[in-house]
Amino acid sequence: MPKGELTQVQAKTLAFIRSYIRKHGYSPTIAEIAKAEQVNVNAVGERIATLVKKGAVTKTPGIARSIRPVS
Repeated sequence: MPKGELTQVQAKTLAFIRSYIRKHGYSPTIAEIAKAEQVNVNAVGERIATLVKKGAVTKTPGIARSIRPVS
């Protein structure tokens, strides 16, 4: 996916997810992303849903820590 399609906020969230996975070996929770970015979990949930729609990440509903960057 071309990076230009993401907003700055979306790109920041995607970068955090990638960094977290590199550091820990597994995906962050929505709560962990919210804490790191100092926003509420609803805002992060909306960001993740948008990233899924744009094809930047995948997420398996009902499975914890399933947020994965596509590339």
